[in-house]
Amino acid sequence: MTDQPAPLDARLRGIWRRTVERGEPFPSEPALALRLGASRPAIREALIRLEHEGLIGKRKGAGTAVNRAAMEIPARFDQQIEKSELIEAMGRKAALEVLESSVITLSVVEAATFELPPGSPALRVSKRWRAGGFPVMVAIDTVPLSTPSLPAGVDIGVSLFELVPKLGHDRPAWELAWPSAAKLDGKVATWLEQPEGEAVLTMELTGVSRRGARVYRAFEYHYPPAFRYGLIRLVPRSPSRRHPPERRRRT
Repeated sequence: MTDQPAPLDARLRGIWRRTVERGEPFPSEPALALRLGASRPAIREALIRLEHEGLIGKRKGAGTAVNRAAMEIPARFDQQIEKSELIEAMGRKAALEVLESSVITLSVVEAATFELPPGSPALRVSKRWRAGGFPVMVAIDTVPLSTPSLPAGVDIGVSLFELVPKLGHDRPAWELAWPSAAKLDGKVATWLEQPEGEAVLTMELTGVSRRGARVYRAFEYHYPPAFRYGLIRLVPRSPSRRHPPERRRRT
């Protein structure tokens, strides 16, 4: 399997964004194929993915409808995006800091999550993102290791998605996410520069490879005013009719 769909999707999202900002119609498939140097089938498949994301709507015999309201949701529950890119997209300068890092041994519960024996080694990294100098998110990432020590030359300050393959794992293909809320404890409250007991949005995340391996676990604390998360739901084109309409009796 090639890595072509990801950059093609990203370029199409860029075209979608520009059409929304300029109020222009979305280009046709032939125009997109010529513009992006891709085949018509590849463009068609990528457009199907954009439609599933709720960014466009296609209907046979009609032009491509553009969901301009989707611009109102910069942070989506149904998509993973680099936090620095998200912060920059919201018009603020992003900065990432590594707060703590250590090689640990997995507890019984953590090991079961990774489907590994208890006591297996793992790297744990705590990071903080700032937006315009203000702390907005803390993430505590855990990635299993094949040896009891961190491989030489590995930069733990890179993106989690870059770090995982550097530690010998397949790249994650899916991410399972469980949003919730919590009150800040002492350490995380200090990292976010918020008082203890402050309510924050939390995200518990598990990265899964195409072969089904759990390649990371992450726990994120989001300062609510900084990120307004949302999602886009596709509405059925025809209302479902579980019960047929009542017919009037002829008199």
